Amino acid sequence: YAQDYNQISKEICKSFKKKKSAKNLFDCNKYLNSDAENFLISDINFFQFNLQKSLIKNCTEPFIENYSLVPFSNVVDLEKIFNREDLVELEKQLKEIQKTNRFQLFIISTDDYFPNKNIIDYSFSILNNNSSDRFEKGNMIIVFNLKSREIRISTNKIARNIISDEFSQKLIDELIVPNFSKEKYFEGINQAVVKINEKIIEVD
Repeated sequence: YAQDYNQISKEICKSFKKKKSAKNLFDCNKYLNSDAENFLISDINFFQFNLQKSLIKNCTEPFIENYSLVPFSNVVDLEKIFNREDLVELEKQLKEIQKTNRFQLFIISTDDYFPNKNIIDYSFSILNNNSSDRFEKGNMIIVFNLKSREIRISTNKIARNIISDEFSQKLIDELIVPNFSKEKYFEGINQAVVKINEKIIEVD
């Protein structure tokens, strides 16, 4: 739906230039393409990220500069790597970690880093723009790009007291990459999430 996102973003940009409300410019349901029974928060994040990218590209006077997830949601699968069951399980696990361990973890799959130049800047941009202070043990993000074969784990200062750079690299080298090389994408991320949760509990 790249053409649809571009068209929507151009209409929104025009409305802001004219200082008119952008409300009712489009029907989200048309683009989310999900019925109520199978609807996931990650569907909104997928739609929202693609629309935000088009807004950043098309608005000459940008009113957003970074990507925002739906508040307190965790997964954005822009590469469409995970199936519905995978997404349900990931959302469930990450919500439980937030609730029980007061730790926020995002998982993003993407095929480019626009408007950033690299995966490091992209990951920190999303992490800093979406982190909440209510999670007292910190905030963390896993970003992967199958197209460029890159994986990045970034943490904020608080989370780094629990999740060291060495621990993060070990997750990538020993769990994520071996599974990804076999195209077991959910398994790689899921196993990393389990180890992260165990580490948080261990420190607690």
